[in-house]
Amino acid sequence: MTDKEFKRLKRSELIEIIYEYQKREEALNEEIASLKERLEDKELKIKESGSIAEAAVKLNGLFEAAQKTADDYIEQVKQKCTKEITEAARKEAEEIIAAARKKAEDPGKAPAKVSPHKRKGSR
Repeated sequence: MTDKEFKRLKRSELIEIIYEYQKREEALNEEIASLKERLEDKELKIKESGSIAEAAVKLNGLFEAAQKTADDYIEQVKQKCTKEITEAARKEAEEIIAAARKKAEDPGKAPAKVSPHKRKGSR
């Protein structure tokens, strides 16, 4: 509307126009508030998804560290078991050798020689 058209309107018509503009302004303000709320919600979700992704990366690193620790522990147990088995085998071999030497040095307990040509059942 032009200024002339506004000047020709009655006071009640102007009040009605102002009232309609106020209602429209309130509706637009409500829509703006709603849109701002939705925007904040989306921004929060985006921020949280970034946090979730970061947490997943950190958890992945944590799991990798835990796996490495478990692997190291298993390797240490294997090494300890291997060392213990080797030590036990060495001790047993030493005992067998010592017993064999003792028998070899004791003339009263020398093993009887068996002729390789003697057959079974023949006297």
